[in-house]
Amino acid sequence: MNQAELIDVILAELKVICEENGIDGSRVDRQTALFGAGSIIDSLALVGLIIKVEEYVLEKTGKEIEVIDEAAIITEGKTPFENAATLAELALLKVNEA
Repeated sequence: MNQAELIDVILAELKVICEENGIDGSRVDRQTALFGAGSIIDSLALVGLIIKVEEYVLEKTGKEIEVIDEAAIITEGKTPFENAATLAELALLKVNEA
């Protein structure tokens, strides 16, 4: 499992979330905001997306990770939940630590 594969999974799930919530997901890409100003999904949908990422990682690697923890707290205005690329980066970091 690499970052590109994980980004693809995140984007596919994000498009499903958009469709289920009547949101136009046609412009969803790796830089689409997931959290904060400009986010196309609400916090509940973000949690659901994170759970899908954790489940995918477990299925592919056999490693159980927790994406949301103390290390994921927003620091200096930056969040690992900014977009698909930053979420994938955090998930891979957790896999390597597991």
